[in-house]
Amino acid sequence: MIGVTFPRVLHAEYGKLRALRSTWVVFGTVTLLTVALAGVIGWNANRLPGADHTPPGILGRAFLGIDVFSLVLGVFGILAVTGEYGSGLIRSTFAAVPARLPVLWAKAIATAALAAPVMLLASAASLVVSQSFAPSAARLGLDDPGVGRAIIGAAAAPVALALIGLGLGALLRHTATAITTYVLLVLVLPALLGGALPDAVRDHVLKYVPVAAGAGAVRGAERRQPVHDAEPRASRPGHGRLGGAGARGRRGGVVEAGPVTGPQWADEPA
Repeated sequence: MIGVTFPRVLHAEYGKLRALRSTWVVFGTVTLLTVALAGVIGWNANRLPGADHTPPGILGRAFLGIDVFSLVLGVFGILAVTGEYGSGLIRSTFAAVPARLPVLWAKAIATAALAAPVMLLASAASLVVSQSFAPSAARLGLDDPGVGRAIIGAAAAPVALALIGLGLGALLRHTATAITTYVLLVLVLPALLGGALPDAVRDHVLKYVPVAAGAGAVRGAERRQPVHDAEPRASRPGHGRLGGAGARGRRGGVVEAGPVTGPQWADEPA
């Protein structure tokens, strides 16, 4: 007789999620809408004079769609559990695996394993598409320092929301109740705390809100990004890819011109 082991439970849960058509419909829709919104925002921003080509502006435009559509991943996590309760499939699962925790851990790992690559792809594609309308000299490369961290940070928030939704679904076992609780926890509660908490503690509390926590990695990467300007690289007499005249500093909104000997970082004085 074949014993029940955690790898077998994980393989079964991963197979169930992967076999569902709704899984790929959700991931495909979220990816397409996220990348499309990044493209629309990038096109609209770059067709205007004086577009913001600093790293915060570039990354903010690229990942805005992820902030919007990542909430859908939480609903996906909820349905991954409550759907089985509604169909009765959960009874067969717990009959085969009487212990509840291995099943829940396997569902969480399977959900993250499916969602993480999709959201990493969506984040990288959003950055590329959003910048496709900008001057070539003002674009961030995927290999630039900190860009990888920004992409990972943007992808981490949707995965975390999917796991939060899965946990709520396992606790409440009812789709409508779990979705209502999820919306209150992720959207309504942070807004209420922002208005109710005193200034001294508000920022310290709100930075642990799931969406804000995911954005923290992106903001950290922004502080380490070399600042680009819109001058073509071929006309820059400076050293390296970002050297030359006209490097733009961000501290205090001051723009300084003149030759430089290396990249000007956004968190250092020019």
